[in-house]
Amino acid sequence: MRISFIEARSPSGHIFSKYPIPRLGAVLLSTILKEKGYEVKAFIEDIAEPDWSYIENSDIVCISTITSTSIRAYGIADRLMRKGIPVVIGGAHSTFLPEEALGHADYVVRGEGEFALTELIDYIKKGTPDISSIKGLSYKDRNGNIINNPYRPLLEDLDELPSPDFKLVSRWNPSNIYPISTSRGCPFNCKFCSVISMFGRKYRFQSVEKTLRELRQVASISRSNIFFVDDNFTANKARTKELLRAKIAERINFGWSAQVRVDIAKDIELLRLMADSGCSTVHIGFESVNPETLAAYNKKQNIEEIKHCIKLVKEHGIEIHG
Repeated sequence: MRISFIEARSPSGHIFSKYPIPRLGAVLLSTILKEKGYEVKAFIEDIAEPDWSYIENSDIVCISTITSTSIRAYGIADRLMRKGIPVVIGGAHSTFLPEEALGHADYVVRGEGEFALTELIDYIKKGTPDISSIKGLSYKDRNGNIINNPYRPLLEDLDELPSPDFKLVSRWNPSNIYPISTSRGCPFNCKFCSVISMFGRKYRFQSVEKTLRELRQVASISRSNIFFVDDNFTANKARTKELLRAKIAERINFGWSAQVRVDIAKDIELLRLMADSGCSTVHIGFESVNPETLAAYNKKQNIEEIKHCIKLVKEHGIEIHG
């Protein structure tokens, strides 16, 4: 059974265009299905033009989309549906708007898809399990009514997941920036943020040992920078320090960047470890310099904290993308 994954491309140039980074979901899900014996390839449009011959000769195509890529994703889905290929759509946009996505696909996987997708593939292939039992799945019944099965509980142990196999990504070059995920969720509750709706406020993280295995694996094949795709890499500061100390001790020498909050400036030891372990850039959501806006956003930070953070991060030789 041949399964293709597509991460739809961005609609135009943007701040990350020079350094395209997969969102990781398609790579991880490809890895899981490959380990179950399927023939799988992942196509990241921001990295390379997909092999449409391969895709159009697939038994199932899975498409990942966020809001900015949804128009492109729906266009691809419509094209494949006209050819009679079963299409599954997942990602943040379709999680929040499954009814819209079902106008372009046979199935929508909502939220974390590792188990829902594998159960759906089993259903398509063997007719089991019963489709109504697949939590986190949306689909249409025989009468065209949209069915949203109950949500699936969030995965508790991230160590259960395999390390993403980038060899499955079409035309992947080891010189690309490698995305690594070490956690899910965020303990904060900013009003505008989709993270807590997708991944919850409970901060879940994989073990330091598993993360180090991934870092060693990447270091063995590439000297490229790492981007920790965690929505808040330093949410658990003790755990982040443990990881960075181990990276330094093992001399896993490559640069890295991550998304953090201004509260990193409250911990000088953490900042020093970040600098010593190769942190080149941090991505910080300042959101606003208007105190009323910050309060309305429930951001839990003020202007003085923002200014203090910028000063200390710069003093440690780390660049800021705000």
